[in-house]
Amino acid sequence: MPKTILLVEDDVALAKMYSTKFALEGFNVKIARSGDEGLNMALTEKPDLILLDMMLPKVSGDVILQKIKNDSSAKNIPVIVLSNLTVTKEAQEAVRLGAKEYLAKAMHTPEQIVEKVKKYI
Repeated sequence: MPKTILLVEDDVALAKMYSTKFALEGFNVKIARSGDEGLNMALTEKPDLILLDMMLPKVSGDVILQKIKNDSSAKNIPVIVLSNLTVTKEAQEAVRLGAKEYLAKAMHTPEQIVEKVKKYI
């Protein structure tokens, strides 16, 4: 059975690109386009891994990450933050909150992101 990735990303073009890349690698991809939708899907659908943008409408990525890591049924789901923010402070905070890694979108190809995901699931 293919592993499921929840991609929480509000940029439609990026979401489609990553979704296609992961599907070609054999993953099942679910997409949430807002923070509240992403949080709801993370807690109800229990994906194998979450790729989480930080700048989202309605609920920000750091709040989602905190809520996931404080939920007893979801806290062990690996989360990789995938963001346009390249600020070290945000990266350190995301890892402190429980993210496995913090990846700047502009500095990683889709192929590199797939390889990072494969390390955790």
